Amino acid sequence: MESKKKASAHKTDWFFGLNGTATFFVSLVLILVVCYINNTIKNAVPTYFQHVIVNCLLNAVLALGLNFISGYLGQTSLGHAVFFGIGAYTTACLLKYTGLNFWVSIPVGMIAAALAAVPLALSSLRVKGQFLIVITYAFCEIFRYICINTPALGGNGGLAGIQSPLVFGTKITKIAATNKGGYMILLFLMVSAVSYFTWRVERSRTGYAFHAIREDEIAARAMGINIKYFKVLAMMISATICAMAGSVQAAFATMVSPELFSSAKSIQILTFVVIGGRMSIKGVILGAALLTILPEFLHSIKDMFSMSFDPWTILYGILLVVMMRVRPQGFWGKKDVEAEEEEA
Repeated sequence: MESKKKASAHKTDWFFGLNGTATFFVSLVLILVVCYINNTIKNAVPTYFQHVIVNCLLNAVLALGLNFISGYLGQTSLGHAVFFGIGAYTTACLLKYTGLNFWVSIPVGMIAAALAAVPLALSSLRVKGQFLIVITYAFCEIFRYICINTPALGGNGGLAGIQSPLVFGTKITKIAATNKGGYMILLFLMVSAVSYFTWRVERSRTGYAFHAIREDEIAARAMGINIKYFKVLAMMISATICAMAGSVQAAFATMVSPELFSSAKSIQILTFVVIGGRMSIKGVILGAALLTILPEFLHSIKDMFSMSFDPWTILYGILLVVMMRVRPQGFWGKKDVEAEEEEA
């Protein structure tokens, strides 16, 4: 009995022996310190550093969203930037043309992304591998060209002048020591909520169905699992999560542009999941943080020493090759999670 309790407790470990609740409160304290320490010590946390933290949290939400497709279903998508862009453009258009409240625009963007995910999911039911990659990539490119060629969406220049959202009558840029603190708190809560939701789905009948489909689709169908339903469901869940990040991105950047739909963004999101570890909440979050901080750090070194080349480009290629050869499961992927459970 005691060993079962220990195993159960061990399975809830997230980071460095801390369970989900402890991880949340420790992280919350750190975020609040970063947001408000400038009230006590001027420029204790530079604005640029806070900007990087916001991007880390945004990318963590995107990675958690894609993990439902590339992690739990084992499919490769190179078009998830489309849902990020749909969320951003929906929020931007609603704020600019209708004056709708920002907080209402988020669920509207999520619904729009979920609806867009249905035809993509249905069209990808009968294809796998490189064919699925082509379909998702093409789907993203279609939306990018629609935005470029639609004057109401701003064309190549996008839409600018998006107002900052209000929190109980106060601008989100005014609720912390710097104008980025409010976004850090909001995105931290989003990452926490999506992580908890993912954790619950993993341990539900839906999560077990996802896992069965990933391991052997034919066997899953023979067991009576509705493959079509669960694949569409996973795509819709993934789309709504990415759209949430897009809505916040629109408000944070005060503008949107067709670059949100770029293939480079889709590849970046996929890399977060692959490098961090598929099917691992902590893995994809760490992957997003690592691949957001490293480029910024190396770009700073490039500017500092006036290098003629970008060191991140070289390191990025080496990192991908080494990871695929040495740790194909990612830094903190499925094999590591299984090993932890076996040790318990």
